[in-house]
Amino acid sequence: MARQILTVGPERSDGYQTIGEALTQSRTGAVIRVRPGRYAENLVIRHRVTIVGEGEPGAVEICPRDGTAVTLMADAVMLSALTLRGRDKEAAVVDVPAGQAALDGCTVTGAGWTALLIRGKGSLAARGCRIGNPGGAGLVDSSESASIVEDCVFENFGTSAVVIGETAGPLVRDCRIRGARANGVLASGEARGTVEGCDISGTDKPAIALEGHSSTRVLRCAVHHTSVGLLVTSMSRPEIEETSFESIAQSGIVISGGADPMLRGCVTRRTKKSGLLVLDRSRGTLEDCSFHGSTEAAVRVVEGSSPLLRDTVVSDCADAAGAVQLADDSTAEFEGLEVLDAAGVGISVRSAANPLLRRARITGAGGHGIEFTDDGRGRLEQCEVESAGGCAVSIDDDSDPEISDTVLRSAARTGLLVGERGRGTLRDCEIADSADAGVGVRDGAEITLERVRVHGSRAHGVQVSRGGRAVLNACEISGSTGDGVRVDSAEPVDVARCVVRDNKGAGLRQSRASRRLTVELLTSADNGLADSLGESAEAVGEEGAPGGSGNEPETDGPLAELESLVGLENVKHQVNTLVNLNQLAERRRRLGMPVPSMSRHLIFAGPPGTGKTTVARLYGSILADLGVLRSGHLVEVARADLVAQVIGGTAIKTTEAFSSALGGVLFIDEAYTLTPEGSSNDFGREAVDTLLKLMEDHRDDVVVVAAGYSERMESFLTANPGLASRFTRTIEFDNYAVEELVTITESLCHRHQFELGPLTREALAVRFERMTRDATFGNGRAARAVFEDMVDRQAFRLAAMTDPAEYDLTLLLPQDVGDAEAATVGGSAQDAGDTSDPMAELTAMVGLAAVKHEVADLVSLLTNARQRIAAGLPAPRISNHLVFSGPPGTGKTTVARLYAKLLHSLGVLPRDSLVEVARADLVGQYVGHTAQRTKDVFTSALGGVLFIDEAYTLTPEGSSNDFGREASTPC
Repeated sequence: MARQILTVGPERSDGYQTIGEALTQSRTGAVIRVRPGRYAENLVIRHRVTIVGEGEPGAVEICPRDGTAVTLMADAVMLSALTLRGRDKEAAVVDVPAGQAALDGCTVTGAGWTALLIRGKGSLAARGCRIGNPGGAGLVDSSESASIVEDCVFENFGTSAVVIGETAGPLVRDCRIRGARANGVLASGEARGTVEGCDISGTDKPAIALEGHSSTRVLRCAVHHTSVGLLVTSMSRPEIEETSFESIAQSGIVISGGADPMLRGCVTRRTKKSGLLVLDRSRGTLEDCSFHGSTEAAVRVVEGSSPLLRDTVVSDCADAAGAVQLADDSTAEFEGLEVLDAAGVGISVRSAANPLLRRARITGAGGHGIEFTDDGRGRLEQCEVESAGGCAVSIDDDSDPEISDTVLRSAARTGLLVGERGRGTLRDCEIADSADAGVGVRDGAEITLERVRVHGSRAHGVQVSRGGRAVLNACEISGSTGDGVRVDSAEPVDVARCVVRDNKGAGLRQSRASRRLTVELLTSADNGLADSLGESAEAVGEEGAPGGSGNEPETDGPLAELESLVGLENVKHQVNTLVNLNQLAERRRRLGMPVPSMSRHLIFAGPPGTGKTTVARLYGSILADLGVLRSGHLVEVARADLVAQVIGGTAIKTTEAFSSALGGVLFIDEAYTLTPEGSSNDFGREAVDTLLKLMEDHRDDVVVVAAGYSERMESFLTANPGLASRFTRTIEFDNYAVEELVTITESLCHRHQFELGPLTREALAVRFERMTRDATFGNGRAARAVFEDMVDRQAFRLAAMTDPAEYDLTLLLPQDVGDAEAATVGGSAQDAGDTSDPMAELTAMVGLAAVKHEVADLVSLLTNARQRIAAGLPAPRISNHLVFSGPPGTGKTTVARLYAKLLHSLGVLPRDSLVEVARADLVGQYVGHTAQRTKDVFTSALGGVLFIDEAYTLTPEGSSNDFGREASTPC
């Protein structure tokens, strides 16, 4: 029997005008071909049919005024090349309570709570479709029958794109899901679906959320540019495999609510928060997962959680507090962990966390390799910590880990440091090539070392400071720059069956007599000094400390470069004082002596161009040479680098800038702009608060230098009580003297292979003497500007020569400094009387008759006033301020420059300079900034003429709150 084919068209006389009419006349298995047009119908399909749209894609549109567009009551229906559009906020566009709806190449657009609803015993087979719903969800599946959605595009949803609920088990494969105000995929209830090969992006809530008792699987998906990548709270055991999470605004993977998922081969990249966050007593198993480029901790396990991670890789984490952070009674277990190039601490164990780390490798951490603090515990087995920027392992604050079969190598500080109230046990470990002591035990700390090998330490091998306790059993300490074992403590220290050899100091030295040192079966050989213990123990001073001065800067290093700078005698003295203090503190620390607290943060106060940035760079290098800082590099920032324009953004920007300076110097130029006067709500104050906390958290790993004008830096320090306590030392940078400016300019000339002719130095001195030395004077910048002006003048002078010789090209004459200066020192044929008359220059200009008349009248008034004053007669007060109005290009700037020369020649102004500005030079970007910028510009013009171009832009019409009006007030 031939298949029945019916044709529907809105204007066909030989067919049906509506799809509903065709459905009524169709038999089971019929094909209904629909011509292009819009059909405002509610279709209820009660038997098996195929409905096919003809024409271009989107040409056939089924769009009822209300209700559902298609409701399936048959066992199956095939819909092809149709556009299904719903308008009812209470109804789905396609409702499948029974049977199977097959959609091929269709577009479904909803306006209600969902576009596609699969329920009861219904199922969906969709391929090549496009689904959208700005008012709600895309697909809601709660059916007990299996559905498949393949190669579809889900975009623009008011809630979640795909919702899998109850016991539904659809397969969503190779789909693109984007632009959801809630989740990309939400699985709840006892959903058991599969999401495979999908690309999910642009969601406001977690891209994939697995809730309730869902066991939905996620395979080979790519999640990017979302708020959270994956949220698992399901009490079942969902599986997520080979899925990537990239450019995530918050955390990549979050496991919460006691969940216990299985993740294999998953990757997170560039997450603003953690790559993996496990909280709320959750578990989970993660195999072959990696976490790269996170802003906060790459892996963070808190709140009693206990995940198992196998073969995990963490790299390029920017969080100084720890690339892997384990806290809050958590008991994570790691088997095969690699932490690479962490900006700060590699692994942080705190707040009673008790992890097991087996076969962990931490390489190139910027801070400590592993840090135990705040009652942190745990076990390390077969681990390796290499090239840590701080200590390889640091233990303090009631922490008590057990470490076995572990290698600590090439730490930039102490290999193993046990700080105040820290405890620990090491068995069968190796500690090699530490830049400081191999093992350091501080006041109130206690360590047990069993079969531990310590070698290559650049200070003492094992140093037990005053108040420390230690047990060394069957250990070997060799190749230390200092003593093998140094005991400065009167607390119990037991050394049994140990070998100390090839140390440059003593094998074992007790710095003070104490009966609480017990030594049994000690083998001491080939050491540089004799052992000293028991009654032969003696206190050792600074000169007796082996290697005590090994970190003094070289004579040709940054300290020598500082000394070679022109002038700055006060600055050099202050920096040398700080260097001496740091040298002594470092020496005391290496000898196990208490080190007084000392703030290294500085205020550099003074005018611009006085070398503040250069000195800060050299200061960082000097401290690096002393071993006080890891790298000593300089990171220079200003307000714009720290302050954002949105709430919360400032803390992020400030933390990023601060983190980049760890190990070096953070130089904050014009620091006073962070605390503008008269603005309590400015975001700059948030930057200051963030800086203060970071300075406290990293007080030993960074130097902060705040720079600016002296007067404003005083107000900066009073703006926040914490600033004065952090910045206890101010170094004043004075203006350069004339002779120093001449020397700077001369050095610039020599550097660029120029030579100064006879009297050129004297001409330079005259030019610098005539400069106004106010608060904004450029100093070194002024010297560079003079040098550049000299080169320009020389080029103009040599242009008249047909073939200048090499000597001519290198020689700078007094007239290259300036005609007036050359005339003063007699270095030019032109004398001071040859300077042109500004009034004559004005008269010679084309046109401008009215302007010439006004200026001539003003000059006459000023001349008359001067004569009356000279005769002892009262003179009227004359305003010198002018408004120049007219179209552009009519010589306003030129006339203003001549006006400045006229006033100078009449003795009204001390200078003939013109400072030209526009709105951009006066108006700031935040409250208080405009007044500050306007004051700076006004100050720079003192003694001369301030020319404000297009001044009307300062008072725009219709804007009473514009910052330009703030500029006009101080003017």
